[in-house]
Formats: sequence, C-alpha cells, structure tokens
Amino acid sequence: MRFVAVATQLRTEIFRRLGIESLWFLGALGLALFVVTYLAGSAGRGELMFLDGDSMVVPLFSRSVLEGTASNWAMSAVLFVPEILMFLGLLLTDRGIQEAQFLAAVLNFVGLYLVFRVAAVTVAKGNRAALAATAGFVAVCLLALAEGDGDGDSLQLASLLAMNTYYAATVLGAVLTVGLTRRIVASSSPQRVPAILMFVVATVSVFSNPLYLAWVTAPLVVIVLVVCAGAAWGRAPVWAIAALIGGSVLGYLLRIPLAPWIVANPDNYFQPTRSRGSFAYYWSLLVERLSSPAGVLAVAVVIALTLLGAWLTVRSLRQGAIASAVLAAYSWFAPMATTIGFILMGTEAARYLQLWAFAPALALVVLVADARPAKLAAMPWRRLAALAAIPALLGGVMFVVALPAAVERASVADPSLACAVDWVNQSGEVGAGQFWSVRAVKTHVADPAQLIQVDFALRDYAWLVDRADFAQSAVSFLIVDNQSGAFTLPPGAEDLPSTTIDCGRFQIVDYSPASITRP
Repeated sequence: MRFVAVATQLRTEIFRRLGIESLWFLGALGLALFVVTYLAGSAGRGELMFLDGDSMVVPLFSRSVLEGTASNWAMSAVLFVPEILMFLGLLLTDRGIQEAQFLAAVLNFVGLYLVFRVAAVTVAKGNRAALAATAGFVAVCLLALAEGDGDGDSLQLASLLAMNTYYAATVLGAVLTVGLTRRIVASSSPQRVPAILMFVVATVSVFSNPLYLAWVTAPLVVIVLVVCAGAAWGRAPVWAIAALIGGSVLGYLLRIPLAPWIVANPDNYFQPTRSRGSFAYYWSLLVERLSSPAGVLAVAVVIALTLLGAWLTVRSLRQGAIASAVLAAYSWFAPMATTIGFILMGTEAARYLQLWAFAPALALVVLVADARPAKLAAMPWRRLAALAAIPALLGGVMFVVALPAAVERASVADPSLACAVDWVNQSGEVGAGQFWSVRAVKTHVADPAQLIQVDFALRDYAWLVDRADFAQSAVSFLIVDNQSGAFTLPPGAEDLPSTTIDCGRFQIVDYSPASITRP
C-alpha cells in the first residue's frame, strides 16, 4: 500500500510539473506566432522571408530532394542541414512552400525558447528555470519586434531567426551547447549524457555551418578554462572541452566528402588586409541602426544586457557559482570576441554578428534564475500554476489576435510572384534570370529546372543552385526586377524582338518564338 501511495504521489507530481511547463510553453508559442506574423507582414523582413534570393536555398534544395533531382548542387560554406531536414518535414505534411517558410520561422522561435529552457535548467530547477527561460526569450522577441524594415545587410539581427538561411540552427546550437557545457563543468563528476549530447550538437553544427567554430567552440573553450581556473579543477571541465573540440573536429572532417558541392572560396572569409574596411563597414551599420528610435532602444537594451552579463560574471565567480559564471561570461564575451575576430579577418557580413541578438539574453536568464530561489521553490504548486497561467493567457491572446493574419501571410502569395509563376508554368519554355531576381520564381514554379540562374552575360551562375540546371543551353525569356543588372546578350541576339510582360515587381522579357543560345 505504501508503494502504491508513493507511486500515486509521484505520478501526480509529474503531471503537475508537466501541466505548469505546458503553460509556460503555450505562452512562448503564442509570442512566437505573434512575432513571426509581425515580421512576415513588415516590408523588409517579409521580403527577406518570402522573396529574397538567399532565402530560397532551403526550399529549392528540399524540393530537389523530394523530386529526386539533387544531383550536383553548388553550396556555400553553409550546408543548412538542420534547416533542410525541418523544411523537408514540413513539406511532407503537404504544406506549400510559403506555408512551410512561415511555419519554419515559428518553429525557430519556439526552438529558441526550448534551448533557453535547457540553459536555464542547468542554473535553476523547475519553475524558476521556466521563468528564467521566458525572460530571455521575451527579450529576444522584443528585439525582433523592434525590427522589420531592414534588409539582410542591416544590424536587425534578432529577426534573422525567422529566416531559414541566416543560421537559425547555428544560433539554437550555440545556446544549447552553452547550457550543456555548464551542466558538465558544474558537476563534481563527469556527466556522460550531457557530454555525448554536446558532442553530437557540435558535430552536426560544424558539419552544417563552420561558423559554429567562431561562435561557440573557440569562445566557450576560453570561458571554461578561465572560469574553472579559480575552482577545483577536476575531470568535468576536461570532458566539456573534449566533447566540444572532438565534436567540432569530427563535424569538420565530415565535410570533406562533400567538397565538390562546396564552391565557396575560403579566401573570401579571411582577408586580414581589409580589417580597417571591415571596421568601417560594421561601424556604418551601427550608425544606421541608431538612426531610428527603435534602433536606439534596441542597441540600448543590448548594451544593458551586456553590462549585466559582465557584472553577473564577476558576482558569480566571487560566490563560487560556476554554473552561473559560464552562462554569464558567454553572454558578453562571445559577442565581443567574435566581433573583434571578424573585423581582424576582414569580413563584411552583418549576419555574422547575430550573437549580439541572442547571447546577451543569457544574462537575463542567469539573473532571473538566481533571484530569490528559496521563495519561489517554496511556493505551493497552485500558486506556481497561477504564475505560469499569466504567460499562457497572454500567449493565448496573442495567438488568437495573430492567427487570422498568420493564415493570410502564410498562404497568400505575393501578387507579383504569383503572376510570374503562372506565366512561366503556362509558357512551357525555358528562361533565365540573375540570382536576386529569379530565385523566388524558380522556387515556386512547377519545374524549377525551367529557370536557369545566370549572370549578366547569360553564363552559368553556380551559387546555391543545382548545376544540373545548366544543361539547358538556350532560353526564350528573361526574368528581371529592380535588382537585376543590365544583361549583355550574345552577338546576334541584341536586336531580337521581344514582348515585356508586366508582373509588378517582376518583368518577363519574352523573345519567343525565338531563343537565345547561352555562352
């Protein structure tokens, strides 16, 4: 009888905890839908999500996998493995391309809450961890809501999580790795399961995107060495460093067989002679971000969280709280170290600085998780449920408010895009266009091979596309928009008669029944 009573009590406690966790999760889900709906309806982020040339690589590759045509892809240094797997799963549920893009964005934000939850539970337990994770998640969502009008080359970094080709999986992998690292180094004995998980995360992340080495591997190894230097050094920190470095090395080695698909020139990522220009570039982006009230507020929030992280690092080290020190140190050290590193490397890509949108929020996670633990731990479960019901209620309200707009933005195609897609499908001809102009149409037409990605002289442009498309040597129409450079047609084709079909942002220059032989 006593065993039955204990089992019943344990089952009741599990259901209570699951119920309270579900309330926190529902709050995060509602906020995620609200944020993505706002971004999808904004001018800059909506275009980046549904029409941008870069954003089409995951849908295009996923289609080629499902259709069995993924034969000879030309990829950048990033392989987008987790993003593609998630997108394939969404397409297998009979979602359209745009619906899948929208849902993937929502899942990215929900994933951010979950990895914050993992990071928080390594500092606190139970309801304090959920509250801390929610605090960090809300901070990032507020930063994303302060964005919307910028393009992919702006310092509007939090909203890039809604895109499938701007390293969302690497962001989630970074936060998850930090949380797992803390759990390992804080233990008096090696934690095998977290170490194995971290090894797997590092392997997959580096295999998919070597940027993980700069965002996570290098700064986190430094943090573990420094933070643990003042504590009793045991085997646990060695396990953390070994899992992180071992997984990173394996992930990089696994990229070697795919070298023929990776056409990115490594020299483009390391140009130290351009470090001065790199600094000027990033400084100009910061000045531009500070040109609006929303930008000023966002920068102020990031600076405040960064300073908070530095203060929490010192406080945690003084108190011997290694768990908190790892998270707090990463919140400010990783963004600063990577920014300096990218400037010294001479890079010019705003998306490389995404850690500024996510890492500082870990300081808020530490602050909330460490605040008044005894009082919250002693709170009756009914009060804890009532506390968790607040974000669930707010999330439910946001879900209901955002749902009609979300359905419309996920299912209603841009009229210009729909016009161009319909014309290409009906024509049955082969056409061409430049990278920024043709890829959205190419993604949505019935046969993507019907549109060839070319440069201004109609030569093959092998970047984030299946090179099997280049087998077509002649085209009968061109797709252009305001991002297209002037075409230089081959000799004999300059004076061909043409008809222009106006599809709003897209213009289709039709030469049929004649055709142009590409160089």
